[in-house]
Amino acid sequence: MPKGTNILLVEDNPGDARLIQVLLAEEAGAEFHLTHVERLADACELVKQEEFAAVLLDLSLPDSHGLDTVNGLRRSGPDIPIVILSGLDNEEVALAALQSGAQDYLVKGRADGMLLKRSILYAMERHRTRKQLLLAEAAFNCTDTGIMVMDAGWRVIRVNPAFTRVTGYVADEVVGHKPLVLSSGVHDPEFYDDLWRSLDEQGAWEGEIWNRRKNGEVYPEWLRINAVADEQGGITGYVAIMSDITHRKKAETELLRQATRDPLTGLANRQLFMHVLDDSIERAGSLERSCAVLFIDLDGFKDVNDRWDHAVGDELLKEVARRLRGSVRVSDEVARLGGDEFTVVLTEVRETQDAARVAEKIVSAVAQPYALSAGEAHVSASVGIAVYPADATSAEDLVRAADQAMYAAKRAGKNRYRFYEGQPPAPTKVVAG
Repeated sequence: MPKGTNILLVEDNPGDARLIQVLLAEEAGAEFHLTHVERLADACELVKQEEFAAVLLDLSLPDSHGLDTVNGLRRSGPDIPIVILSGLDNEEVALAALQSGAQDYLVKGRADGMLLKRSILYAMERHRTRKQLLLAEAAFNCTDTGIMVMDAGWRVIRVNPAFTRVTGYVADEVVGHKPLVLSSGVHDPEFYDDLWRSLDEQGAWEGEIWNRRKNGEVYPEWLRINAVADEQGGITGYVAIMSDITHRKKAETELLRQATRDPLTGLANRQLFMHVLDDSIERAGSLERSCAVLFIDLDGFKDVNDRWDHAVGDELLKEVARRLRGSVRVSDEVARLGGDEFTVVLTEVRETQDAARVAEKIVSAVAQPYALSAGEAHVSASVGIAVYPADATSAEDLVRAADQAMYAAKRAGKNRYRFYEGQPPAPTKVVAG
């Protein structure tokens, strides 16, 4: 402790004040620097002007009496450790004083120098610890992150207000119980096995988890669980810190959508198309099956743009995208590569006729009239088909083959489909109904 730590003595009895000064001087030497006042008003004014490590406070003063003395000093300004000096040996008064904010209670005439010194030092330490606990409690209650404290048996001991905001459960609904109500049913047993193993081996687990709110909504959460160990290394409990990451997941989804989707039509862009095609080829290869690519180019689209404007052309492209999506299975992927070029990945085809039937549906659907804001428009589709593994074994080569087949369809008169390099069956013109 630094030399000359300032201590304020508030005592109206000169004899008692002198005795305390002597006892402390004998026991602590120059460790404490004692300032003495006789009235509460003087003490309240002094603590505003000077810094004191602790206050020795008599409860009975000329201008104050009893617990009003403690409360008056505490309201006056800085939060300072208080040791009560009283001529009254009364446990109820002592307890009330401690509940009012004092750190210790001594009876005059029973305290020697060692007890006075120890009481001051302990009061300062308790005061420091109390401030830390208050800050920790404020952080526990005010943080936006949900906190759940559990004992060694995983029964909930405490939750903070943010936990209630995140989950919908108030403290009374979870305290004393294991947090099973939060389980969403999304994760398999292996997920939880890994979680327990990490806690056992490392004392912590952190990751993304799906939990369930009180209203039944399943939501994404970033969760960290720490085991709390005693000095001997035994587990005394667990602290779970949880953050609702719904908004972050939505933002990630939107960023992914922007990165992988065509902004005009909402279809897959070239990047996502190639990714899906690679996956389809890999899966088809491992299962010894086939997949196919359809390359689609609109016939007459330039005339629509020239006749009206690009805004009307965009209307038509969005409607074409809708018709293409409606012509294939949910498991298939439709993409717009740019301009009026579209592609379709048929993730599985059992025979070439499967691809032919889809191409027929597309040619027929695209050829139907378009009721646009500027008037009725007509376009058609030239479709090229390439099949894995008969025509190519890589995604790039398969797209190139389908592109060549599409140009063969255009040369053959448009509004039709062609297989790559004359693959059967022979195409016939599809007449729009």
